[in-house]
This record gives sequence, structure tokens and C-alpha cells, in this order.
Amino acid sequence: MEPNPSDQSQPLSVIVSYLFAQRDTILNNWRTACQADPIVSKGSALSREEFNNLLPLVLDILEARLMNRPPEADPAVTAQAHGLHRWQKSFALLDTMREVSHLTQILYSELERFHGLFPDTNASLLFQVHQKIAQIMQETMEGSVVKYDELQRLEAFQRVTALEHALTQMTELSRERVNLLRTSAHDLQGGLGIINGAAYMLKLEGLSDNQREKYLAMLSRNLATVEVMLTGLMDLSRLEAGEEVLEIQSVDVAPLLHGMAQSGQALAAERKLFLRAEGPASLPVETDPIKLQRIMQNLLLNALKYTPTGFVSISWSLENDARWLVSVQDSGPGLPSSLAGVFGDQLRPTVEATSVLAADAAEPVTVLPEHVPTIPDSDELSQLAHQASQGEGVGLQIVKRLCELLKASLEVESIAGRGTLFRVRFPVHYTD
Repeated sequence: MEPNPSDQSQPLSVIVSYLFAQRDTILNNWRTACQADPIVSKGSALSREEFNNLLPLVLDILEARLMNRPPEADPAVTAQAHGLHRWQKSFALLDTMREVSHLTQILYSELERFHGLFPDTNASLLFQVHQKIAQIMQETMEGSVVKYDELQRLEAFQRVTALEHALTQMTELSRERVNLLRTSAHDLQGGLGIINGAAYMLKLEGLSDNQREKYLAMLSRNLATVEVMLTGLMDLSRLEAGEEVLEIQSVDVAPLLHGMAQSGQALAAERKLFLRAEGPASLPVETDPIKLQRIMQNLLLNALKYTPTGFVSISWSLENDARWLVSVQDSGPGLPSSLAGVFGDQLRPTVEATSVLAADAAEPVTVLPEHVPTIPDSDELSQLAHQASQGEGVGLQIVKRLCELLKASLEVESIAGRGTLFRVRFPVHYTD
């Protein structure tokens, strides 16, 4: 509508009414200006309501100040809330400052248009409105800056805390690795001590055929044990060095798991254990069959080795369209506390209300040798041969690393005196 030429100086209430009537136009022009600004790039992804956010409330505060009445909302709180919203929407501080600057310029432009419609408006009145606009928009910008500064300080603190936690974890893992290697070296020393002792005894004259056969069997058995330990350490080194490469293929894992259970029957029979395998006759999935076999070999041998009497079972099933699982459970003494460190903070032996195992847990018992004589007699050799076969940690560490490589979750439940359950959840399909 064209202004009436006879209109004289307009009161402040008319300016306020004009700005209110132009509010939607102001907000539309503001968004257009922001979209045209190459620096303010994230606003175009927001809906109109999200983009406007609390700026209409800021305009209400401006109107209240122009009319010299208390605003319904606290300007500082409103400005900081807008800054928080922009932070949550991943706006940089510069983005937020520039969009507030664009709104300020659009309000100035509207004031100029009003002056064009009513050229006789008192200049001091226009200057007063201009100052009020500058003041409220400056407070809006400062409030956003204050909130950004607070959030950045909080984020920096959280990063420092996370880094300190990560450093603590790395230190703990390093300590556990040193302990693991120290124990492995001790086990190797024990195995070699037994080999040297058996070799020394075989050199002695006057041994009966029965004694010679006994020492030869002990020598052969412990050479195999040392070979297994060295192979495990080399496998672990390759995994930690990132030298293992996944070879994912479509495999029916049910026959593979059945076959592994069957291959463990001889050792189970030797130790007078019952080994049972159960699961669907067919379970086609995507996996690396060699690495799956290595995981299962370590878990199965561990269960057979640490279970003096009773049962060992393997089971597998399809959990859902995305995951399938396999578990190895035994009725052994439970996982020794010294092995808990193998898993770091990601995995601890637990028994919870929803656990498969449920009983009053007693303290776990370790079964590690404390010393190795230089030249043991035949009784000591027999005892040390049994202890050296126990080993510690390397096989489980290999399992953990292989599970990480296959993006599988490894869980353990263990109760002293009742047994241990290892459960591995694998993806059904892998994407590149």
C-alpha cells in the first residue's frame, strides 16, 4: 500500500506494527541470504522451523524493548539456547555469527524501507530503533559465543578425559602384554627344562627299557608343547602386526564345526571327558573358514585342557538375520583370575542375572608352575610335564584378536568350580 503523502512523523508503535507485519518476510529473506552465503552451508539442510529456531522469540524481545515493556523470555538464555541448537546441528561458531549478522542487516533494510514509506518519520526515532536492533542482535551473537565457548571447553575436557582413559588402558594393556610374554617365556623355559632333563636322563647308563620309553615319550610330548607355544606366539605377533588378511567366502559352517568336534574326540577320550556337539545340520554364512577354525581350535583345546573331569560341549545357531553364534562350554574349574587380563577392559569373566551359568561363585584357582628345576628327577618331570601343558593366555589372546578381525563379539561367563562358557557372535554377511 502506498503511503499517504499527508502522513507526518510516525509514532514508535507504527514502526513496531510494521516490523511485526513483515516478520515472515524478514525470516524468509534471512534464510535466503544465509543460503546464498557460501560460508553458512549447513542451514539449507534444516527445515524452516529448525532453521528459524528461537529467532522469532528474539524478535519478540526486540518488540518488547521497543515498546519499553519487560520481555517474556530472558534474552541471554534465549541467545544461549540458540547457540546450543546450532552446536547440536554441527554449525561452526563462524556459521552462527554470520547468520546473526545476516538477520541484523535484514532488520536494518526493513527499517530503511519503512523510512522510504514514511520519509517524515523523526530521525531520532529511527536511530533509537536502529540502536535497539543492534543491541539485541549483539546480545544474541554474544550469547551464542558464550554457549559455544562453554561447549568447546566441555568437549575439550571430555577429549582430555578420553585421552587419559585411553592412555591408562594402553598402559594396562602394555603391562598385561609384558606379563603375558613373561609367562609365555616362563612356560617355554619350563618346557625346555623338561626336555633338557629328559635328554639328560636318557644319557644315563643303566636305564631300563621301561624308563627309557617313559623319558622318550616325555621328550616327544614336551617338544610338541614347545612347538605349539612358539607357533602361538608367532600367530599372535602376526595378528598384532596386522599381517592377517580376511578371506571371506560363503561357507556352511555346520559341517566344519561338526568336523572339529569329531577331531577333538580322541583328546576328550584320553582325558575321560564327554565331548558333545549340537546345532543345525546346515548353517550357510559368510566367514573366513581358516580363521574360524583357528578360533574354535583354541577354544576347544582350552576347554579340553582345563577340564579335569566332566563335560565339554560345542553348540551353534542362527541368532537372527544379522548374527550367528557358536559357544564352547565346559564343566572345569572356571577361568583363572590370572587370565582375565588377557581380555583387557573389553571382556571380563562375569556371571550376571541373565547369564547361562548361574551359581554362587567361589574364588578361581590358578594352576601355574612357580619354578622349574634344572635337572628334575622322574617324579618332578611328570609333574612339570602336566603343568607346562597348561600354558597361559596366548591362545585366548589369539582368539580375541581373530574375533576383532572378523568383527565378532567375544563373551565369557565363568564360575569357579562350575565351568566356563565362551560365546562368539559372528556377522552372517560382510560388506566391503
